[in-house]
Amino acid sequence: MKKIIFCILILQSIVFAEDIKTIINKSLNENPKLKAIEKELKSYKAKEIFVSNLEDPVVSFSINDIQIFYKPLSRTLEPMQTVNFSFSQKIPWLKKLKTKKDKIKKLYDERFYYLQDLKQDIIFNIYRISYRYWEVKEKLKIIKEYEKVAKHLIDFSNTLYSVGKVSQSEVFNAQVFYSQLKEKEVRLIERQKSLLSNLYYYTNFNIKDIKINLIKPYYLTGLNNYISLALEQNPKLKSYKQKIKAKKEELKLAKLDYKPDFRFFTTYSYREHFRDYISFGVSFNLPVWKKYRQDKKVIETSLLLNKEKDMYKDLENKIKSQIEESFYNANSFYESYKIFKDYLLTQTKSVYESVIDEYKVGTKNIFDVIKALNQILNVKMKLIEITANFNISYKNIEKLTGEIK
Repeated sequence: MKKIIFCILILQSIVFAEDIKTIINKSLNENPKLKAIEKELKSYKAKEIFVSNLEDPVVSFSINDIQIFYKPLSRTLEPMQTVNFSFSQKIPWLKKLKTKKDKIKKLYDERFYYLQDLKQDIIFNIYRISYRYWEVKEKLKIIKEYEKVAKHLIDFSNTLYSVGKVSQSEVFNAQVFYSQLKEKEVRLIERQKSLLSNLYYYTNFNIKDIKINLIKPYYLTGLNNYISLALEQNPKLKSYKQKIKAKKEELKLAKLDYKPDFRFFTTYSYREHFRDYISFGVSFNLPVWKKYRQDKKVIETSLLLNKEKDMYKDLENKIKSQIEESFYNANSFYESYKIFKDYLLTQTKSVYESVIDEYKVGTKNIFDVIKALNQILNVKMKLIEITANFNISYKNIEKLTGEIK
């Protein structure tokens, strides 16, 4: 029994890394902001039915009486005494109902594409934070690797000191280098925790570790193709297109306000000992104040429509600029990666090997060794950072083109 309990505790202590695709799928199901927009979309479906139907009819009851203080309930005193039951129904100009419905449909489409854009934004941020997490994790591996190198350096310096080949200060400086590495390790571990905490906002669930692999930087081509895809597929642009269409429907409604709304009514009048009678008719509004009402409404809506068109054009330019920026950044990271990988990494390794050999024979001091170690450490750290930056830039291009998954 004790063995079983022990095994269970061991299994519980193991931290399983979450796959990035699994994290994204769970996040899209759990994110409260997405759920809120989905509920809003359902409300638009209900509103579409509401605005496209007639208002409730009005039923009224009234009494006509010229002898209100003398037998008020009797209907036999005068022919003008009646009990009235009325029914009325407002019927707007028929195109108004259809236009209202069309406007709600466009608003629904606008929010639908807004939801898609929000999903793209969440997916991108999950990738961005995960790539930064990968960067920190890889840097920690390098730091731990060089902590072992630093320990060997301390042991070797102590050996040289014991035979009088180096001073005590050189042993001390080797220990300082090891302490600096430990300090960097602590900062990276705290950064790791911060990234996972930040990731919770987008996922709405806790993540202990992330399983992810990044592609090596490569040269991107086809900038114009990326721009064309963005102008065609970007959900934020699609949302604005629907917003413009909704404003056009609103302008139609403003112009339809010049047309009257009709109210048809009928009244049945009951008279005791006299013949009953029925009244019916129609009332409608006249746009006599159109200069101050309808005209101004049309002007206001037209200006707002033009404003949305200008905003759409501005958004187009912004997305083009963002794609170009990410595209050129990605290629810049690729060029830097080549320099660090093919030239600087080889050179710093060669320098370090040469310095350590000279240190063994006493022609170089500990400062030269630590300097060589820091150089190779910085190059390896930079390679990790460049790789993360390239992948983030590429994911941003995918987000802007509406293809991030």
